[in-house]
Amino acid sequence: MTKNNHRHSLKYNAEINITSLADVAINLMIIFLIAGISVALSRAGILVNLPRSSAATPQHTEGITISIDKQGKVYIEDNLVNINEFEKRLTEFLASKGTMQAYLIADESVNYGLIMNVISKIKQAGIENIGLVATPQLRKKTHK
Repeated sequence: MTKNNHRHSLKYNAEINITSLADVAINLMIIFLIAGISVALSRAGILVNLPRSSAATPQHTEGITISIDKQGKVYIEDNLVNINEFEKRLTEFLASKGTMQAYLIADESVNYGLIMNVISKIKQAGIENIGLVATPQLRKKTHK
């Protein structure tokens, strides 16, 4: 009789173990966060102190990154370019990337005249859509 009673006392546990599912979800979230941050940092190879703007929005299209550091050096992607050869080198990069989108990243201390010179050369290379990159500024909440 004890064997028969023992069989009926064993019940199957058909519940999902949520603890391990939550652990997997948290680990995946951490992995994606680290991957996203590392991709963002690898795109910005030139160190610049970006200006802040409340109008800054994330961009979702691919393009060529043009950077100007605080010494006034101009880079296409991570390659230092002489300003006199800029338009020619930009045309070569455009052909290799197959895009007509450019993002201009300039240090906030860069001379405005240099920025305008680079923008005019970008437009002369045939790019009409130029994204100006800035650091998003937190908007202050107004109480009504």
